[in-house]
Amino acid sequence: MDKIIQQLTNVNHNILLKLKKINDSNPTAEDFHILVSELQNLIEQREVCLKTLVSNNEFIDRPFLMEQFNLGQTLIMRATKVMEDCRTLVQVDNNAKRQIKAYKAIESNR
Repeated sequence: MDKIIQQLTNVNHNILLKLKKINDSNPTAEDFHILVSELQNLIEQREVCLKTLVSNNEFIDRPFLMEQFNLGQTLIMRATKVMEDCRTLVQVDNNAKRQIKAYKAIESNR
């Protein structure tokens, strides 16, 4: 059980580091998408660790689980900001593509 707790602690630490890198990064930078993908992998690892702990009937450390719940809520808020940044970037890209198509249509009609 201690191995899973240590693994979860490491994953949590890596998630926080990755979120900091993402927040410091420009959404249009090439490495931004890689950082987001790595964050998603870390969150999946965290989920596996938490499921392992919760499914074990012998693990009854309520304060630790409450701490993980609170951290999870914090991660949701921070990840939502990243998701909104990505969504904004996609929307800007789509708008730019529409403008290019409009200019092409105007040019082809001349």
